Amino acid sequence: MVLMYVTACTQENEESNIPSELDNKKVTTKVSKNINYPNLQKLIVYGHANLYEVRLAFTETDQASLSNTINATYSMRWHRGVIHLLNGAWENDQQKYPEIAWEQLNKTPARISLASTINRIKITGTEEYLDFIRSYKYDKHEFNRAQVCIALGFNGALEDIEYLKEMATSDNDYVIQSAVTALGLMGGNQARDALVDLWKDSRDTPKGELVEDLLLKAYNVIPSTEKPEEKLSSNNSAD
Repeated sequence: MVLMYVTACTQENEESNIPSELDNKKVTTKVSKNINYPNLQKLIVYGHANLYEVRLAFTETDQASLSNTINATYSMRWHRGVIHLLNGAWENDQQKYPEIAWEQLNKTPARISLASTINRIKITGTEEYLDFIRSYKYDKHEFNRAQVCIALGFNGALEDIEYLKEMATSDNDYVIQSAVTALGLMGGNQARDALVDLWKDSRDTPKGELVEDLLLKAYNVIPSTEKPEEKLSSNNSAD
């Protein structure tokens, strides 16, 4: 108990002691040219970043990289300051966090990443975030649709499986890959069977190879024209 209390206090103190440079947009913009964003993202992915480094990472102006960084902050869900930062970004609290890349954060890809990450962390009371994510299911931009697919895969709701199957048979390779990956992330028999169905329709294509690889890695299944349950039954009867 004592250790947990000290950790919480350290995190709160860390948030209140952010260097003054981060309170000055001009200084941050000038310094940002020398920031190693890939290294910051790596630190965040492995949960080794401090709050100062996470806030620096949120000054990233490349939309795709910023979205990936936001998704990566799930690895730091134990950090109270990071939770405050995510909520502040979602609520557009520019006064508290003046240095971060608000122009990019208020665009759709970053907002989807924020909604997805907060949704995964909060677990309950997440209707606001899920509604936002699903409102972009048929967005005209493929990057946004791909973001939606990954977000729904992480969320794991069975009602989204048909949508992911639909996107996995669309005409955009990036969206297809994201939808197939989302079905791998989702887990459960219905998502697994959806991947098996996709494999049956595309087993002699690059997509089929991706689906087969995901089935093995995510579900420990080698697909065949039989359902996994039927194959298991026949194997048992042979024994």
